[in-house]
Amino acid sequence: MPEPSPHLSGVPFLPLHHHDGRLIRAAGLFAFARRDMLGGGHVVLHLELAEAINRAAGPGHPRWAWALGEGLNTLLVHVAGWRAAPASGPEMTWHPLAQVVLGEAGAPEDAAAAVVAQALAARP
Repeated sequence: MPEPSPHLSGVPFLPLHHHDGRLIRAAGLFAFARRDMLGGGHVVLHLELAEAINRAAGPGHPRWAWALGEGLNTLLVHVAGWRAAPASGPEMTWHPLAQVVLGEAGAPEDAAAAVVAQALAARP
């Protein structure tokens, strides 16, 4: 049985190896994350909306080195246009120094990004 997808406010993300962002040639959300090997949950280190995940989510990213130092071992992706299925997996948690970049010039509009932005606004 496949593992349930981690989610953020009901928006499902596909977990990949942290170097596999180069394979996702589409716009959408990506998160540098650390997977907890004991509990199986994901800790978000950085979340971003990108015009092209394959160009943004890799070793050239300004937060890459910091995220590696914090245990980056997973890239979570939600491609723009994917339907937000009912959440079936664990809710992701946040690193205290996580950064979020939504709405850069040229970034695509995405319904999932709007849901995530609302959830972030309510975050303490």
